[in-house]
Amino acid sequence: MSLPGLIGRGAVFAAALSASAAAEGVTIADFAGQWVGKVTVETLGPSDFPTSVRDSGVTLTPDAAGGFTLEWSTAKREKGDPEDPIETVQDTQVVFVPAATGGRWRAEGADPAAGAPLWLARLEENTLVVSGFVVTAAGEAELQTYRRTLEDGALGLSYTRVVDGVTTRRASGALTRFAP
Repeated sequence: MSLPGLIGRGAVFAAALSASAAAEGVTIADFAGQWVGKVTVETLGPSDFPTSVRDSGVTLTPDAAGGFTLEWSTAKREKGDPEDPIETVQDTQVVFVPAATGGRWRAEGADPAAGAPLWLARLEENTLVVSGFVVTAAGEAELQTYRRTLEDGALGLSYTRVVDGVTTRRASGALTRFAP
């Protein structure tokens, strides 16, 4: 290989290492604070509300032991008359403790078969991935995955709900930091 080719490959490799090092510098503390915004939801399959917009809020509070509390709230408008939907609010709070591997956490007290989700979290570059597994009342396996990505001062949100291997809902949006 020629010297210019080696230099070019070396530059690409160095850039990749720099990007990787920067991404590795993201910690759970970077996600801390209160975030608010709107999320567009797509329900797949039969629905009177195939697409809707939800108000969403997320609060992440790190603790001294290396874990964190994650709270999220969603204002849904997906019941009743599509011309005049009924608004409901769903709040969720999960306390995560460090797992054996760095950059990973788990929630305690899970019993997916009894309706108490198994929650896991991990850092993946600049994204906090939170997954919850539960068995539905009908006995189906349900996996929800939230990807919260730090992007130019905002928190991008991508969500999927998969029931027995079939994606039933997707959502995406951006949240802005409301308070540290």
